[in-house]
Amino acid sequence: MIWRYPEYCERFRCSAGECSDSCCIGWEICIDPETVRRYSSVEGRFGEKLRKNISEGAFVLGEGERCPFLNERNLCDIYIQLGEEALCQICTDHPRYFKWFGGVKEGGVGLCCEEAAKLILSSPPVLAERIVPDEEAPDCDEELLRLLTDARRELTSRLWEGSLFSALTSAVAYAERLQEILDFGELRLPDWEELPAASCNEAEWTEFFAEMEPFDPQWPDFLRRCAELKNVPEELSPEQEEQLRRIGAYFLFRYFLGGVFDGEIYSRVKLAAVSVRFIGWLWRCRSAETGSCTFEDCVQISKAYSKEIEYSEENLERLLDAAYDRPIFGCI
Repeated sequence: MIWRYPEYCERFRCSAGECSDSCCIGWEICIDPETVRRYSSVEGRFGEKLRKNISEGAFVLGEGERCPFLNERNLCDIYIQLGEEALCQICTDHPRYFKWFGGVKEGGVGLCCEEAAKLILSSPPVLAERIVPDEEAPDCDEELLRLLTDARRELTSRLWEGSLFSALTSAVAYAERLQEILDFGELRLPDWEELPAASCNEAEWTEFFAEMEPFDPQWPDFLRRCAELKNVPEELSPEQEEQLRRIGAYFLFRYFLGGVFDGEIYSRVKLAAVSVRFIGWLWRCRSAETGSCTFEDCVQISKAYSKEIEYSEENLERLLDAAYDRPIFGCI
């Protein structure tokens, strides 16, 4: 089996107690059945605490929605008491994600984690491959998978040609033509067409995002403040444009090949384009609100967007659907 991932993943390290937004706070933490059985056999007072704080296959969150095993130093007592191998699967994996496509496994680290976001924004999206033992994976159309892999490579490389917004407009048009070709039962790539950047009013998108079920109760308030701002800068710095290109590559890598199973190509590219433009607009709003948008600001805003969209299946599906039927996103 081919294992494919961005090279920067090899440098990922959890910042544990130094994290400003612990993934052990505010998240429902489900425990896989094998780990539940393991915890049921832990002896002593710690074993009693484990069993007392598990209900219906999940940890019972405490005050402030903290995991009951997150101590006052924001470190994991299960890790400390029982070792890393005792962590449940979701705690072992997060913020890593994995996808399987027949004989191919892909994965990376999610933008929702601040340490991962720092890597994504600061690192070229170079992919690494190696051979690993076969794992159970859903079958897929191998010919279509190869075609979509080539299309993703084309889309990603074109993000670095010309202006960012022109590249996004051209990418969406390319995806629309590819969708039409595949819908007619053909297996070929369309020609690339360079298009001028579409003019979008991202402030008009704010209401759509604010209507979603929020993960963080402060998120809608932040969006409303942004919508009310005057004199939002039109331009991003060259460094910020480069960071947004890398975010675009992240969204394409993480979601595009899913089209091999459901045939949805256009909406996944639209997801990447809308996300890049909206995140960039939020960065410009931060500059208008505070006078600057530092790298740390860019990381925190990108992470917040990811948590609200990527880690809510309902919100993610709603945005994918909106690519087709919401006129506000028709500009790209």
